[in-house]
Amino acid sequence: MPVVAFIPRPFNLTYMLDLNSLFEQQMAQWPECRARYDQLSNAGRRSITLDGREYVLAYNPGRSTSAKAIIVNGNPMTLGDGKTGEVRSCFLCEHTLPEQQLRIAVDTLPMHHQYLVAVNPFPIVDHHFTIICKEHVRQDFKGRMWDMAFFADLFPDYLIFFNGACSGASAPDHMHFQAVPKSSVPLIGWSEDVRTQLGVTQHIPHIEDSDHKNIVTWTEGNVAYWLVIDRKAHRPTQYFLPDDDPNKVVYSPACLEFCGLIPLCREEDFAKLTPEILRDMMHQCYKLEPMLHVGVMEGKEIRFSADERVHAMHYIGENCMKDVLDYSSNRAEVQEMQEYWTHNEPFTLEGVTIGKQFHWQQHEDQVFRGSLHIIAREGQLHAINLIPVEQYLASVISSEMAATNSLELLKAHAVISRSWVLRQIYSTKQNLKSDSSTLHNMSEAGDEIFVKYWDHTDHHLYDVCADDHCQRYQGITRQASPLVEEAIQSTRGIVLTDVDGKICDARFSKCCGGRTELFSTCWQDEDFDYLRAIDDPYCSSDFIETLPGGMQAVLQQVLNNYDQQTVDFHDWQVDYTQEELSALVEKKLSLGLGMIQHLVPVEKGASGRIKMLKMVGGEKAVVIGKELLIRKALSPSHLYSSWFDVEETRSPEDGSLHFLLKGHGWGHGVGLCQIGAAAMALKGFSAEEILSHYYPDAHFTILY
Repeated sequence: MPVVAFIPRPFNLTYMLDLNSLFEQQMAQWPECRARYDQLSNAGRRSITLDGREYVLAYNPGRSTSAKAIIVNGNPMTLGDGKTGEVRSCFLCEHTLPEQQLRIAVDTLPMHHQYLVAVNPFPIVDHHFTIICKEHVRQDFKGRMWDMAFFADLFPDYLIFFNGACSGASAPDHMHFQAVPKSSVPLIGWSEDVRTQLGVTQHIPHIEDSDHKNIVTWTEGNVAYWLVIDRKAHRPTQYFLPDDDPNKVVYSPACLEFCGLIPLCREEDFAKLTPEILRDMMHQCYKLEPMLHVGVMEGKEIRFSADERVHAMHYIGENCMKDVLDYSSNRAEVQEMQEYWTHNEPFTLEGVTIGKQFHWQQHEDQVFRGSLHIIAREGQLHAINLIPVEQYLASVISSEMAATNSLELLKAHAVISRSWVLRQIYSTKQNLKSDSSTLHNMSEAGDEIFVKYWDHTDHHLYDVCADDHCQRYQGITRQASPLVEEAIQSTRGIVLTDVDGKICDARFSKCCGGRTELFSTCWQDEDFDYLRAIDDPYCSSDFIETLPGGMQAVLQQVLNNYDQQTVDFHDWQVDYTQEELSALVEKKLSLGLGMIQHLVPVEKGASGRIKMLKMVGGEKAVVIGKELLIRKALSPSHLYSSWFDVEETRSPEDGSLHFLLKGHGWGHGVGLCQIGAAAMALKGFSAEEILSHYYPDAHFTILY
């Protein structure tokens, strides 16, 4: 007879022993079930590494029935070929459970739903349990999140999971959870950084439609963790190939597969599965929105508020720090540490620098969602925000330009910002360090050549920084408008790709000045078909003045309040005396040139931006590049761009030498021009048309 018992709260060790006893008693009384567990214990196992994570492959022929279950639109069909369209009877209803199957009755709190806990007779791992709703209701997570949390608390040694009706549940007609020992799941052993990258959170998810979801939860001490997998497909294309096709793999992923445990019911699949095949099949089945590591600030001290307390983190040497907590009236130092995590959101970082080393540099307190990771490295502290890409994009678009923009411009910017940042995550880093410097003799005249450029691979502690060096990211300090949210949602997962299917390096700048520039003018000596130098008539004053509101209407779309302090970026000029310029160059570069005599463009890019500039001094001559180094050298902060002409004149009064730089544009000029794109949007161009103009030959691809 079945074992029936009501389990009250709070539970205790006696109950856990009873659960283990249930398993042992079941093995003793049900030979067919014991045989499947014996078969499981003798199954082959091997590991493969995918994206730095170890996945365990288990050859388990006993899972053939579950792996091949025929599910149509969340409804179970008859076994066999499934052509009759008949729904099979429910095998989880209590009256249909095998007589030999023992179970324990549990009444959950606070929901008071009744479940039966039973040994799963078709196991994936040892001590595999099914948690069956006593009522015959469809597999639906709505209203069940507290039940799932209850079982994670009740079974602290187990991982609790839910497979959606169209996402791996072989019994989508009957509500149930499953439980397996945490020790058998690779995800539990993955680092916190890797788990967070996959989307593991401490926040209970709110889910309306669970059919295309896999949901996992478990506890570690007093902390509960959750992982939600959003599905694109029930099964990959390899599953549906003919049996004699060498590429066929009977792989029907559900929760445990995404947690690193891959049961395979065919020996040939177990033998041939590679990281590349597994990656392809998994990417076909789930919409994994990547997590992004954003470097927000650094310094000897970082102050932030979280969990209703103010923290002051101090670097104390040897990659170590201490945390001083401020309880309003009392201060207490906590232990020294090398890194600190908080998953409490939102959190506020104090005194974040924005526009670093640019003419609009300033400091402000900023509020962020996601997790905060502070590490002590390289002689200071680094505050890193871990945030889902789509949340990051909502902030980027609101930070890079006014959130009151036209929808088509915002959609275009969402696509290029997503493309750029995902390329940083997915692309293999080049061996050439992109913060590259050389200083050596290259010309017959003996001129020294100083080449330096900065790019995203400068960062090795995080994926991207939060400032203009990468993309402006200011958390939720500047709230996204409904239009920004619509732009993000309507383009979710869409990126630009090249002819080879690689994500485009979709650069953009404030104002191209009428012509865009080549990648090689600014960074590595390589160019891309989709980043050509093109004439941009939409960035011209003549075109903009034909639009309703003229230039002011365009600027209000593109520029945030502090950017609108800059009014002369399309055509600008800077005037230096010889003494001023010489002192500035020496301060910035320390090359010992003496008094500057001439500035001579040596090489220009396709737009007219100077790639290599010769500076002739009284002591020696030096050629510098690329464009950002030129902009840094000739300004206390940065010149607007390196597209300028040099006029050297003598003062009629005293004969002193003056250098007048007459320039165009704001930024490097590569890729999309925000001013021109805003003008196109006001003229009625769609996001697709805007992107096709600035990125010729690029394709639109949905990644997730």
